[in-house]
Amino acid sequence: MGEDFDDSRGISRRELLVRGGAGAAAVAGLGGLTGAAAAATSKAGKFTGTLRVITLGVEFPTPEVAKRIKKDLGFSVALTPTDPVTEAQKAITAPETFDIFGGYNYQDIQAWSANNLMPIDTTKINAWPHMYKLFAWGKVNPSSKAATYGDGDAPFRALFLKQGTTGLPLTKEAPTSNKDIVQWIDEKTGKPHGGQPMPRYIVGTPAHFNADSIGYNADVINKQPNQVGWQELLNKKWQGKVALLKDPGIVMQDIGNALKALGIFKPKDMGNMTIAEIDRVVKVATKYKKAGQFRAYWANFNESVNLMASKEVVVESMWSPAVALLVAQGVNVKYAAPPTGFRGWCSSNGIAAHVASDPAKLQACYDYLNWMYDGWLGATIMRQGYYIGNGGTLRDWIATHGASNPAGGIPFKVARPAGHHRQGRGHQEGLGARRRFVLSAHRPLLVVELVLHQQHVPDQALERLPQRVSVDV
Repeated sequence: MGEDFDDSRGISRRELLVRGGAGAAAVAGLGGLTGAAAAATSKAGKFTGTLRVITLGVEFPTPEVAKRIKKDLGFSVALTPTDPVTEAQKAITAPETFDIFGGYNYQDIQAWSANNLMPIDTTKINAWPHMYKLFAWGKVNPSSKAATYGDGDAPFRALFLKQGTTGLPLTKEAPTSNKDIVQWIDEKTGKPHGGQPMPRYIVGTPAHFNADSIGYNADVINKQPNQVGWQELLNKKWQGKVALLKDPGIVMQDIGNALKALGIFKPKDMGNMTIAEIDRVVKVATKYKKAGQFRAYWANFNESVNLMASKEVVVESMWSPAVALLVAQGVNVKYAAPPTGFRGWCSSNGIAAHVASDPAKLQACYDYLNWMYDGWLGATIMRQGYYIGNGGTLRDWIATHGASNPAGGIPFKVARPAGHHRQGRGHQEGLGARRRFVLSAHRPLLVVELVLHQQHVPDQALERLPQRVSVDV
């Protein structure tokens, strides 16, 4: 950045330097490594230590991913897999415990507001021009009149930073103390506010994303996926046979969506409820809990699988890969396609502010972020049922490099021509079966859990996504 920024334009040069040292204007991030081994660099200045990554685990489905990073980039990563609540707490209160932050975009908002992130320079992200327009424009096809922007802290409302711009409005999705995170697209016109160019700096890079719903035992609930809605979570017929995800944001969204499906709850913004609306949802959830509606609250992937496999539950909030695993094991589980829409999410990856004091480590962090979009990781997590931010480039990568770059010993290959869909929940089927989807950003309800910021972190709408890439798994 060649100019100083005054308060009216966002973060000043001095604040950027304070946040992350001399390289702060060029990089973005969180967390830092401690100890000689973590901070090691070669005599040539190349980073040869270990980057510590705190993650929800989506981008690390198998140990092979970390090994591949070592092979491709020449340095190691030390993983701290954790749950959403703990990750948000660490992002806010303990940024020194990690270098790379792999979480949800709402968590990046929190970390930024706590002054624990640096801006990411999109000119240093090779895949930035190839990202789905959904992230910056709010729609996969920005010119679409049928698609809606949806609710909450969709990436386009929570992605961009103010520095280097003029006249962009602050986002409504950040804490009231926010002075930096802005919204580039005017939702009334579908065009950039004031004709401004796309901001150069962002809070975190959007990497993987998906849309979730509920899994159900099809031997008990004899319905097709598009006939099963969120209201099944509150169906008294399944009392004691329902499980929810142990995440305050997701629980609120799921119960809220169940009440909405029942026609008795109509919040203006499902992803950014008022205090009164939150109180109402909590009151209803508490009532059902006391009545024994819920068998368990699962905290990780395996718990959700075991609850359904053991037939302890009939219906539960689930991630699509968990359903796929059960189906592969012969369990008759189906994944609902709720008539009122899925609950989605989007990741955001950043680098701790203190990392910028070591230029070699800063470069390593950028190398890591760029590596995520090179092709192999995107194809790998797609096998798990998730999608990478630059997924539109995957078909070409698979066609060119997939055979010689297997995952789990299985080569990637383009299995079917464009337009052909296999059975199952693919990109188009899972995210585009309805015109509008609510993309919940897994809001943390900090008023309940952390009491650090009174922040509501919301939903986004997904319109029909472009042609999915079909691969053999």
